[in-house]
Amino acid sequence: MRIKSLFITAAAALALAACGSGDSAGAPKGEPIAKVAAPAGKAWTDVVTKTEAGGYKMGNPDAKLQLVEYGAITCPGCAQFSVQSTEELNEIVNTGVVAMEFRPYLVHGVQDIPGFLLAACSGPDAFFPLTEALYADQQTWLSKISTVTEADQQAMQKMTPAEISTLLGTKMGLIDFVKSRGISEDQAKSCLADKGAIDALIAATEKGTKDDGVSGTPFFILNGAKLDASSWNQVKGKLVEAGAR
Repeated sequence: MRIKSLFITAAAALALAACGSGDSAGAPKGEPIAKVAAPAGKAWTDVVTKTEAGGYKMGNPDAKLQLVEYGAITCPGCAQFSVQSTEELNEIVNTGVVAMEFRPYLVHGVQDIPGFLLAACSGPDAFFPLTEALYADQQTWLSKISTVTEADQQAMQKMTPAEISTLLGTKMGLIDFVKSRGISEDQAKSCLADKGAIDALIAATEKGTKDDGVSGTPFFILNGAKLDASSWNQVKGKLVEAGAR
């Protein structure tokens, strides 16, 4: 999946053709699972690690229920899930019964890259708060992709991935967005130009497609089983059924 081929026009992006949930079997079923205390002085939502799959896991690493979400930062369905789920999901994670792993997925191609690079810019501990903030204000910054002109798109054909990422991050106002949340402009530009991080996002997307059959977002997996779910109520129901109660 080459960076140039990942570009999707603003009109296609806002049409959201690629957002959706995966086909699946149901979640595993089980009796109520006992809560697990967090480390002293912490809540489980404070425990965040980068995973080998290129995602970020929040919660008890040994939780009985391992929830994975593949999400795209420009996907409105993912934004809706984030807004609807954050408070309750954090409460469930804090019981130690469920761990939540978010895996970035470039469902809309290169336009997903700047947001994910900036969400990861301050390290794992800040990933979830920054991602939640980006989702909460998605309509505002995503609408600015319309300022990417045809001339810009032509120029992008000769740009490096880092240059494309920086151009889009600037056009969508994402540098200013993170500046108000503790990331300096220099730090933001450095993150946007991180070729290694860009390559990792592309590789993780390809791996998710190949290994887990991801074709749209949001896409959920619980203890290895794909969930036929796209909303928080549906996912919450699967968690309750599996023992998070």
